[in-house]
Amino acid sequence: MHRHDRVSLHTAICCVLWLFSIVTPVAAQSEAEGRAGPVIAVIDMQRILRESLAVTQMQQQIEELRQAYQAEFREKDRELRANDQELARERSNLSADDFAQKRQEMERKVAEIQRGVQQRRRSLDRLFGQGMGRVREALITIVNEVAAERDIDVVLAKSTVVAVKQDLDITNEVLARLDASLPSIDIPTPQN
Repeated sequence: MHRHDRVSLHTAICCVLWLFSIVTPVAAQSEAEGRAGPVIAVIDMQRILRESLAVTQMQQQIEELRQAYQAEFREKDRELRANDQELARERSNLSADDFAQKRQEMERKVAEIQRGVQQRRRSLDRLFGQGMGRVREALITIVNEVAAERDIDVVLAKSTVVAVKQDLDITNEVLARLDASLPSIDIPTPQN
């Protein structure tokens, strides 16, 4: 048995044990309430996080900012290349110390631009993470509302379920409610 197969088997066993640890107390409660068993639903969280209006709109905003930053840095790169070519032409007219000083200044500018690129990238990643946090909070609230309205005892991620009847899948309803309650997230322009 390959390591990957053992890990997958171990993961599946853990999921089943976890499910039983949740379902057994819920089943006892369901029997006490006169129901035949626990009411279970599934939800495709990855699909919701991929297709929701807020996430797609937020991804578009982030991509627009990323493209604007790339254009800005391409222009700075062109300027640095022109300055480097100018320095190469002046080299024969400069003393070794003057050339070394100008070369050092050029390297400082390059490092500064590289830091700026990294800072902007981290800033965009942080903003996207914050936006996704807001989406997840809204999503959990909506899942809890749907579960309460439908008297659902357990909501499982579809990725952990091997097979499920379509009428137990609440993904479409939750996605529609999420789109209605959170159609967009404004991404502020990161401060430099």
